[in-house]
Amino acid sequence: MSLEDHLTRLLEPAAAAQSLTPEITRPTSHAPRGWEPGVRYEAGGSMLVTAPAAQAPPQDETGWRERVEALGLAVPDGYRVRLVEARHDPAAWHRDAQGEDAVTRPVWRCRYLIEPTAPSWSSADDLASLLRDAMRSRRKPRSMPAAVERALAVVYADPQAGKVGRDGGTKELVARVADRFDRLEDHLRDLKKIGRAPGAAYWLDAGDCIEGFENVTAQAFTNDLTLTQMVRVHRRLTFEGLDRLAAAFPRVVAATVGSNHARVRRGKDPVGPPEDDWGIEVMSQIADAYARNQDAYGHVSFVMPEPWRDTLSLDMAGTAVGLAHGHQYPRPEKAADWWKGQSFGHQPVADARILVSGHFHHFRAQQLGNGRLWVQAPTFDNGSDWFAVRSGEVSQPGLLVFSVTADGWDDLRIL
Repeated sequence: MSLEDHLTRLLEPAAAAQSLTPEITRPTSHAPRGWEPGVRYEAGGSMLVTAPAAQAPPQDETGWRERVEALGLAVPDGYRVRLVEARHDPAAWHRDAQGEDAVTRPVWRCRYLIEPTAPSWSSADDLASLLRDAMRSRRKPRSMPAAVERALAVVYADPQAGKVGRDGGTKELVARVADRFDRLEDHLRDLKKIGRAPGAAYWLDAGDCIEGFENVTAQAFTNDLTLTQMVRVHRRLTFEGLDRLAAAFPRVVAATVGSNHARVRRGKDPVGPPEDDWGIEVMSQIADAYARNQDAYGHVSFVMPEPWRDTLSLDMAGTAVGLAHGHQYPRPEKAADWWKGQSFGHQPVADARILVSGHFHHFRAQQLGNGRLWVQAPTFDNGSDWFAVRSGEVSQPGLLVFSVTADGWDDLRIL
């Protein structure tokens, strides 16, 4: 068959046999693979229970406990039952009696976790549950603020998911981020009270979203997550932050740039162009997800650098704001010279009036030239102990926010 014939076959409508639903062509009365009813014992004494398919999942812990006990399991004192996964199967096959009487019926397949009332991190290794629990109680509906000629910059810098330091590991990072997201809502309320509510929000991810394994040898022995888990945690935290902004603003722009910890590497050497970066990939994944729900997220747009660039510039309420990670220069003191040099090469940040960067893990703001401002964001990570040992300096984590108008900036705070 020629290449042309192959392409024609690909473009043709499906044959009748191919158009049949999977339930008709492959009927089965068994649970899908991985959803067979049973119990799996976890570390720390918890149990993961996969229940048989049911018409509807229980809505509270009383119902979850009843569903588990109906399987013959006794829930010990000091333990609770938690629904950790529920999947809807709109056309599951059943045989209600003997004979050829298979029918389809919608069912729910559920998994429950029997765990200590106060689980420790060692037994709570389900990252999806950890993030969901930390964020679920913090979601609050918000009304849309009135649109005005000012924009809010939210700088999310250097979380380095997976890193363990003096301030803890992944559990502590998630709690810290959740707390700052709550403070962000308080900040928005304060701005509204004084009549300076922004009409648009810009999520500026300044890079180093994950710790990685290839920057220094110590990472292989101090991280508490695998590489894919790091990426997963960062993605879900970013979803949470952007979901909150999307609910509060009529326009949201999310931007990120490449960085050293998130760069795809072979050993310590970067592989591929600057866009080969886990932070950029995560932002691309979120953009794809939001694009599938235009009703809820049609007002959210995404900006990422060109393939061979690692900086970008945005028009925020009439002011050009540049974003760079900061690993392009060896010390914070070199930021001004680096920024000046960008104009010679016509780089994206050359004409920015405000430059936002991360990388150096502490807050710094400096006016440069004729009214330009460089803002270095504080970190979100669990501490850079190697730097503290060498220099005595300790970085304080926080979420940097400020407002931008056509006349400049104001309302700068570290949450």
